[in-house]
Amino acid sequence: MKFLSPISQILLFLSLFLFLFNKIEIEKEKKLFVLYIVLSFLSEAISVATYIYKIRNVWLAHLFLPVEFILFFLILLQWENRYRKYWIAGGITIGAYIFADYFFLTDFSHYATMAMSLQNLFFFLFSARILIEITTRNFIPFYKDERFYVVAGIFIYTSLTSLMYLFYNFFQVLLPFYIVTFAGVSLNLMFTGSMLCYYRYRKILSQI
Repeated sequence: MKFLSPISQILLFLSLFLFLFNKIEIEKEKKLFVLYIVLSFLSEAISVATYIYKIRNVWLAHLFLPVEFILFFLILLQWENRYRKYWIAGGITIGAYIFADYFFLTDFSHYATMAMSLQNLFFFLFSARILIEITTRNFIPFYKDERFYVVAGIFIYTSLTSLMYLFYNFFQVLLPFYIVTFAGVSLNLMFTGSMLCYYRYRKILSQI
């Protein structure tokens, strides 16, 4: 189970080469998503390396998760129109707390579980909101929309991880850690699906 996460991460990273080898340009609004793929791949590589050499890597979460918060927030925000200002206000408020927790309130040798809980809960709600829009107010079938796979991936990932941290923080119950692994693998596979869908769309346009 532990190797499924890096394997799915590699598949996601390799999806970028479809555009490189076929000389298909990635649109500006997709650049944030590409940046996330690259940074998450580097984070996974460091995580695997530290695991092999038996080095504690809790500090990596303190560095990567704030970046993940910013990128997820900006990615979802570009697809929100009706309640944009409320999500911005919520993102700034929660973002201020979790950044303080990641960098100042919790030691780098421990997981900032409260910040992680709030971060995942926020994106669970935000992605659910966008998911409803995409599946009910779309001109094309949702399964043909590359945004669906991004939002669904974030929804699955944050719903499972927020559930785990909720039980740990408030009930002192530690659910099986493979839930987090499954959540991460689901995120990577859904993101890979998004890139494949986007590649198909861009390739069709390039042939017109």
